[in-house]
Amino acid sequence: MKIILSYPRCGNHLVRFFIELLSELPTFGHKFTKQDVEIYKNKFDKKIPFNISKYNKNECYQKFHNAPTHIKNINKLIFIVRNPKEVLLNMNKYKLNIDGNWYSFQRYFDDIDYYNNFKGEKLLLFYEDILTNKITFVNMLYEFLNLQKEDKKKYVLDNIEELYILSLNGKGRAWGGNNSNNKLNYYYEKIPENIKEDFDKYIKDKMELEQYLFVKSIYNL
Repeated sequence: MKIILSYPRCGNHLVRFFIELLSELPTFGHKFTKQDVEIYKNKFDKKIPFNISKYNKNECYQKFHNAPTHIKNINKLIFIVRNPKEVLLNMNKYKLNIDGNWYSFQRYFDDIDYYNNFKGEKLLLFYEDILTNKITFVNMLYEFLNLQKEDKKKYVLDNIEELYILSLNGKGRAWGGNNSNNKLNYYYEKIPENIKEDFDKYIKDKMELEQYLFVKSIYNL
């Protein structure tokens, strides 16, 4: 089984868009959300050559937002990380949801723990790099997917800016839209004073733990 894992609002849909386009295989959304359909089934402002018809479901990626610790036959993992100062506030509407519902702060770190302990093939992507280093992202994804579709890769790279815009405008899927307009530092600047001290301390304490030092380094936390 192959999976894409990320805390919500970390670029999961964008990565799925390019997986489907490059591999010409669908990706599957959350099985309990009917609108979380394969990306190629959405309606876009322009025809996009996904070229998806017959496929073996075992070759396709499945999306998860919570670490699927209950599944044992996973052999490939694509994991996407976003700055916790941005995404935790975004998902929780500026509330200190440290260890509560499905989108609690702890869920973000549970996903990182899952990635760290995963023994199969894995690819780590950072949301910010996906937006700012588009060509590098496409090349990394293509190599990890182990594809032999050079013409399709060339098409994607030649049309990369347009494809990013088109990916934002797909209609008919379950997602919250691009609320930050691809700004990398958007939510933290709006943090209410009544939670700022507690939130900053929470992040600082987490970043001192060895398993999260790579996040601390990337985001200078």
